[in-house]
Amino acid sequence: VLTKDSVTVSVDGVVYYRVQNATLAVANITNADAATRLLAQTTLRNVLGTKNLAEILSDREEIAHSMQ
Repeated sequence: VLTKDSVTVSVDGVVYYRVQNATLAVANITNADAATRLLAQTTLRNVLGTKNLAEILSDREEIAHSMQ
């Protein structure tokens, strides 16, 4: 991920999700698991890309809350 202050950081993450309606998930999405992972990656890039390195290191709780 490239931060606001142009620092490249490597991040790991865990995604938990629950399918609310299995019929809609199967009928509307080709691969729900891959779509969920891509959405998580995009969200992580968008959130971390707006912060500089110091903010990422110090505001982990706020970042986790905003991603939820």
